[in-house]
Amino acid sequence: MLQPYRRHLKSCPHRGKGQSFTLCQCPVWAYGELNGKPFRRSLRTIDGARAEQIMQTLEAGRDPIYLQTAPADARTVAKAVTAFLEACRAREQSTITVYAAALKLLDGAVPLELANADYLEAHRAKRRIATSTWRKELRILRTFFNWCVKREWISVNPADKLELPRLEELKTQPFTQEEVSKLLAACDMIYCNNQAETPYIRKRARALVLVMLYSGLRVSDVAQLLRAALEGSGHLVLRVLKTGVRLKVLLHPDAVTALNALPAVSTEYFFWSAKGTLKSVIGGIEKTVRRLGKIAGIHAHPHRFRDTFAVELLTQGVEIRTVQKLLGHKSVRTTEAHYSHFVAAHQALLDSATARLNFQPEPGRPLLLKPRDRRLRNAK
Repeated sequence: MLQPYRRHLKSCPHRGKGQSFTLCQCPVWAYGELNGKPFRRSLRTIDGARAEQIMQTLEAGRDPIYLQTAPADARTVAKAVTAFLEACRAREQSTITVYAAALKLLDGAVPLELANADYLEAHRAKRRIATSTWRKELRILRTFFNWCVKREWISVNPADKLELPRLEELKTQPFTQEEVSKLLAACDMIYCNNQAETPYIRKRARALVLVMLYSGLRVSDVAQLLRAALEGSGHLVLRVLKTGVRLKVLLHPDAVTALNALPAVSTEYFFWSAKGTLKSVIGGIEKTVRRLGKIAGIHAHPHRFRDTFAVELLTQGVEIRTVQKLLGHKSVRTTEAHYSHFVAAHQALLDSATARLNFQPEPGRPLLLKPRDRRLRNAK
């Protein structure tokens, strides 16, 4: 018979109460004797009821599919993840960092063909994450396993069998006009301990703020923004579509001026010297934005510029599919999930559009066709 127990994490406040204390959310393990051999292993869950089901399955002589050991020559999840990320790099996808961070959390030793819905549920259950985080990870898992299905490594996408958790409202926090003014003013107040570097730091901060405001680019895309992407016409190439067409945005003249005035630290990039890692330059941009926010007295994060870009377009009546293309979302549903609750902000535009409708016939102009006109229409 197997006995369950909690293997308390170092961060668990009940760690001193021993393994018999079960009223926490630490991983469930089991010990005992199974098939005449000592047994002690993780059940890969934090749910007590789920742990009982797994133990019953083990005692019945069946090994749950996501606990099985991979054959030496099997294509494991880890190998598939490596191939997937390499394919993303070949396509120069800007989301590769996000994909890698989410997929590295999977148990890579499991054979890919055995990675079913139970395996993913166990992966979710053993971690304490917010609903919004799991929504993002599940979308990434669906993308990854769909890629594996297309290569016929597996027949079905196990992530499609898991329901996307409902989230009442995604936190979208665009800057107000007053906050934007304060951030731009803060660009002239930021400084460096090395006074000789302060002028460059201020020019760089202004260019960062204006580019993020007027392009809607992700911080990772801003970090590796190519000088060649800025055309003489003032257009900034956001990305190249699958059709080979360059998707551009016409930058505000202030943003173009700020970029052109930025001293060159690299012949290839605007904000990256190309000497350090991409992760380090992204961290540097995030730090600069936080410092600007502290000077301005507001909470500032790079993604808020992206939110401001999108919301400002929507409130000015720009169609949401256009905003989707500019943001680089694969589906308009993603854009709607983040920004649909700002429909109230441009309700006046919607009211103005529907106010033009009039289904009541004016005198002498009947709404329905005349009998003769109806016969002519039906005869066509």
